Amino acid sequence: MIPQIGITTVHFKRPNGSGASHGINDTYVNAVIKTGGLPVLLPVTDDESLLDIYVEKMDGFLFSGGVDISPSFYGENPHRLLSDTSLVLDRCQIPLMRKVIQAGKPLLAICRGHQVLNVACGGTLYQDVTLHGDVMKHFQATDNGDYSHLVHIEKGSRLYEMFGDKVWTNSFHHQSVKELGQGLVVTARAEDGIVEGVELAGYPYGLGVQWHPEAMFPVEDSMRPLFTGLIEACRKQD
Repeated sequence: MIPQIGITTVHFKRPNGSGASHGINDTYVNAVIKTGGLPVLLPVTDDESLLDIYVEKMDGFLFSGGVDISPSFYGENPHRLLSDTSLVLDRCQIPLMRKVIQAGKPLLAICRGHQVLNVACGGTLYQDVTLHGDVMKHFQATDNGDYSHLVHIEKGSRLYEMFGDKVWTNSFHHQSVKELGQGLVVTARAEDGIVEGVELAGYPYGLGVQWHPEAMFPVEDSMRPLFTGLIEACRKQD
């Protein structure tokens, strides 16, 4: 069985004003293909019945990166450092995440997806990492596959099984987890304390990472375990 992996897309207006598109970087698609899955791009919708069909039909889910989450979803007013948001995206992905978790489907949440996971579970975000305190640079200016900083991993976690006590990652975010959502456990942090990894406790496969492993995959194989773990978890549920 080839597991079908639903990948969340982004909804954006075309620069020439000729309408809008749904899409995603091909690095997500290629990571799923290279690890034995069938990628299925999920159009953005807030139609609950369609979201239910997504959950029913897909074996697992990859929640992708994207713009900031509107702070209205965690009860805060916008900070001056808040960047672009999309209610269309939020009204799709946050309910979808809750439905996926309720169904117990395997999931891997990346960057924005990692933050969607936290907010969907009732957590909050730092609207900019500088609000956490004195932090390192978390939005690198180098190539997507380049290392940015070390991430330190908690023993006993799935991430520890994959990478050991630390791993070099890239970094392309300016927001991060603040108050942790219900059922989540912090499994990785940067040296400045920024949350870099979370897991759903007692869940078949529910991981969130703040970095972009799919962007590192074309350069090196170190991030393969995150995607093979998703595919294997889907096969076990068959």
